[in-house]
Amino acid sequence: MIQSASYPRFRWYVLLTLCIANMASAIIMIAPAPIIKFVAQDLGLDVGQATMAMLGVFSIASAFSCIIGGFLCDRFGFVKPYIASFLFLALPTLALPYVGHNLGAVMAVRIIQALGIGAIPASVSPIAAIWFPPQERGIVTGFQGMSYTLGLALGFVAAPAAFAAAGTWQGAMPWLTLICFVGLVLTIVIPFGPQPGTHAHIEARTALAADSGDFKLAVVQPVTWILLSVMVCQAWVMAAFNDLTPNYLAADSPIGVGYGAMMGGKLMMAVQIAYMVGSITTGFVMEKIFRGTTRPVIMIGYAVFAIFAVSIILPLVYGRLPVLLVCLMVAGFFQAWVIPNALAFISLHYPPHITGKLVGTAFGINLFAASAGIMLGAYALHHTGNYHISIIIVGTVAALGFVLAFFMKPPKVFVMTGEE
Repeated sequence: MIQSASYPRFRWYVLLTLCIANMASAIIMIAPAPIIKFVAQDLGLDVGQATMAMLGVFSIASAFSCIIGGFLCDRFGFVKPYIASFLFLALPTLALPYVGHNLGAVMAVRIIQALGIGAIPASVSPIAAIWFPPQERGIVTGFQGMSYTLGLALGFVAAPAAFAAAGTWQGAMPWLTLICFVGLVLTIVIPFGPQPGTHAHIEARTALAADSGDFKLAVVQPVTWILLSVMVCQAWVMAAFNDLTPNYLAADSPIGVGYGAMMGGKLMMAVQIAYMVGSITTGFVMEKIFRGTTRPVIMIGYAVFAIFAVSIILPLVYGRLPVLLVCLMVAGFFQAWVIPNALAFISLHYPPHITGKLVGTAFGINLFAASAGIMLGAYALHHTGNYHISIIIVGTVAALGFVLAFFMKPPKVFVMTGEE
């Protein structure tokens, strides 16, 4: 009865809203990628310039947005920032049919869209900490990872379909905002539903949240920086692996292994499916097998991913398509174990009123790390003429994440529920 009163069943509606928000942000973010050549042609750019204008600028703006979004979630809760997020994602996109032929206007639209991103990833740990009991927080963060990956997959499919129907990329993009308006309606309902009860660990901390100094206290804890480093390694690994591997699979020897763009795309789709399954599974693994302890789950995720990700450069693996498929899917499955459990660690061991700041800052730094991972991989490719060193770098960074995760011990300065 106590748990039922403290954590109402309405929490699953809140989780649905979180998932829709993550899907919406991923769709709007990735939508230009599969139709980038049409964007480039219309704006008089080459594909590289169009990619920077549509994706590079968005990524940089999103990094700052995540940091700001974390502070907003801690200050106002997640409902008001979510409403602003959905409006920032949708309204500028609706203007593209009218301003989409001007490069400056298009870049302004992408920057405004990116401002709508920040509060969404930053909200996952506060939502998990306030709305869900400790044993369900890994499930929440797992669904967050799954929904974001699903959004990416839908964006890759929906954008070309909308382009085929509309005839122009400017006319295609507004159709992708439908999910934003669904999320907006779901969010507006939340204040009218049952709210979480006052839990002992929240009550003790939130009364003096404005001047308690908990965030400053968290920042000086070594484990906080270890945690951020673990997440940075994963951002580097995820971006580099997902951006470099498709062309490695598609390109002819000696650059790649020569399966062609179509098969390469199918193989990477299998990776995304495995990642989604891994995201959903990891919360149950953390709770049922490791009894709420996140550290070993992260370490296993990094170790298995590193082995199977690097294995794809071996002739024994890439020379046999079924073996290659299995290795890629295993890598994708275990790659998904890192971020959800890092977010669960935050929700379990830090006061709820600072988790938004921590997660927002982490995701902001992660976006810069992701760019660095892609750039170093591209540099290695340029100087070696193949993807081997680029993929080895990915495995090395994953191994570093494994080592760092070993030192992820809960901070003792905060009296929280969770693992000992």
